[in-house]
Amino acid sequence: MNVALEIETRNTYEDFALEKDIMYFRVGEHGLVSFHGKNFHIKKRMTTEQIQEITANSSFFKVNTDCYVNTRKILQIQDGKVFFEIKGADSKFASITKLRQFRLKEIVQQHKAEAATAESAK
Repeated sequence: MNVALEIETRNTYEDFALEKDIMYFRVGEHGLVSFHGKNFHIKKRMTTEQIQEITANSSFFKVNTDCYVNTRKILQIQDGKVFFEIKGADSKFASITKLRQFRLKEIVQQHKAEAATAESAK
């Protein structure tokens, strides 16, 4: 019961969990960071130290000059795009450079293998 109450009172828009709620984020000028979740988009002004902390997070991979994607939320990588939902007209995606696409595919495969190993261990 307490867990359900905690979920209801948590405001995802105000205090989101970076790895859990965010699909990707973009770092802009003057410390403005744009976070993209499944059903929301939040812009927050952050200090240089805060930006360095989130960009150093191992769950996120730099796909181009200002964009970092959550490697655990990726559904598909295709045609220079990283998709986070079923491919369609309204699906969320981020563009990726060809040079980084290969490395990101390796990371995603590694996460899937780790998840499969953990599932089979249960």
